[in-house]
Amino acid sequence: MKKTDFSILIIFLTLYSLLIICNQNPYIDFIRFLVICLCFLPALHYGVPEAAFCTIISDGLLLFTPFYKIGVYFFCLVQLFYIHFFLRKKPSYYLFFLLLFFLVFPLPVIGAIYALLFFVHVNIAFFLWKQKKAQPYFGLYLLGLFFFICCDVLVAMGYFASPQPTLIWLFYAPSQLLLAFTAKELPPLPKLFAPYPR
Repeated sequence: MKKTDFSILIIFLTLYSLLIICNQNPYIDFIRFLVICLCFLPALHYGVPEAAFCTIISDGLLLFTPFYKIGVYFFCLVQLFYIHFFLRKKPSYYLFFLLLFFLVFPLPVIGAIYALLFFVHVNIAFFLWKQKKAQPYFGLYLLGLFFFICCDVLVAMGYFASPQPTLIWLFYAPSQLLLAFTAKELPPLPKLFAPYPR
């Protein structure tokens, strides 16, 4: 791990502590956004930069604007970038435009599409884990996915009840850091897994 990586970890832990301790601070959303922007740096070298960039856009929309459907749309793109990364295929931009069509539907429908894409992402990850070819970092990637799932469950629960932002970010922030630092350490999928020719 490089010295800059340690610097990122130290800054992350500092901001993460602020997220937990100062959850009533009027600038808390700005701190949350800084955490996600920070995760983009390791993603440039170790992760999926396109997914990290879309995460920044999505969180910016969800934290600072009322455009929640567009924010969830960008989270769908995040999952598509991860899926295409593991398939070792360039993203099909037709899919991105197709997802735009779903913006006419209410937020729960877009959320269901996101959940489906995330389910595919998680299944690919566990398929790789079963191949026993993954680097030691793969355990950290699975931990990141587990935190991500915990976060999404809390978000879904908050849609029907009172949301718990502090608890959500308790899981969400480390999930993004773990995915950013470990994605490129995972082995490629076998060719037979790919649903379309290379």
